[in-house]
Amino acid sequence: MKKLLCLALAACLCLALAAGAVAEDNWKIAILTGTTSQGEEEFRAAERAVATYGEDHIITDTYPDNFMAETETTISKMVAFASDPDVKAIVMCQAVPGAKAGFDRIREMGRDDILLIAGVPQEDPDVITEGADFVLYTDEAKQGDTIMETCAEWGIDVFVHYSFPRHLAMETIAARKANLEANCEALGIQYVERTAPDPTGDAGTAGAQQFILEDVPAVMEEYAGKKVAFFSTNCSMQEPLQAAVLAEPNAYYPQPCCPSPYHGFPASLGLEIAVGGDDTEALKAIAAKLAESDAVGRFSTWPSPINMTIIDVATEYAKGYIEGTITERNDGAKIAELVEAKCPGAIVSNYTNADGTTFDNYYTILLTPVDFNDYLE
Repeated sequence: MKKLLCLALAACLCLALAAGAVAEDNWKIAILTGTTSQGEEEFRAAERAVATYGEDHIITDTYPDNFMAETETTISKMVAFASDPDVKAIVMCQAVPGAKAGFDRIREMGRDDILLIAGVPQEDPDVITEGADFVLYTDEAKQGDTIMETCAEWGIDVFVHYSFPRHLAMETIAARKANLEANCEALGIQYVERTAPDPTGDAGTAGAQQFILEDVPAVMEEYAGKKVAFFSTNCSMQEPLQAAVLAEPNAYYPQPCCPSPYHGFPASLGLEIAVGGDDTEALKAIAAKLAESDAVGRFSTWPSPINMTIIDVATEYAKGYIEGTITERNDGAKIAELVEAKCPGAIVSNYTNADGTTFDNYYTILLTPVDFNDYLE
């Protein structure tokens, strides 16, 4: 009788352990991105995460294109993720306005177990770092140096900066702009600020894109005979800006706002490139197409898609944290290791603001710009 009881207890224990194992494997990571019209790379990176880890583990959604006017919709989607008890991490990229409020709402729900990661934030560092466990972004301030180094190599005479008040109010974009202006002055390059329509405003994305297509030729006429470099702070403006620059022999394009071989280039150049595919092959295809217009030396970007990398790294980190191979919510060494694996040679740093405050959970990523001549076959 005792033997039968022991066997029964053992069987029950095995069933309990098996049930626990199933529950532990029932984890989910939620990824919130923009639509393809606002940021195709983030959208495709979310799709790639689903393909890598499976629909049982990765769930996705998108925030509204007009996110400035529909903040509550964005927050509600984050809350919906957190309402699923199996969701153990949320990755938001781009972390548009509403991210911090959404993270706060999730904590108020008692979901302290969820790992919250913000990529490409549009709220200032002192705000978003209070809500997210950690933040990943390009090193926008340092871009003010690398962009101008490229312009100096090209012998640029005029640098045109397209933006709008909402973006210029963001701390990191303002820091990049300040560096661009300072470097222009040091190099003897004329700095020109042009106010473009905000794509989230009344004109919408189409209006902002049309403005770029019309304004670039006007600028080139105004500065006839000079080498003019163009930069825009907005994702949806990259495709028209690249197309407009390509059509003007003295126009130059040092970098997309979110540096990548896929940011605008496939559409603006009419290329069939799979977003997030082989980066080197993508760069070769771009170089070949630019060569047809004798424009290889007038364009640059980064060798890897930074926003896609951010989602890849954040998702991999979240999976490790859920499974227990990563034990800290914010492990800077592990984050740097994962970024290096995706983008060899990347410089990962903690963000320090103008007041000298360093944020130990805000990480910036910097890569070296490419020379498309190196990718001609």
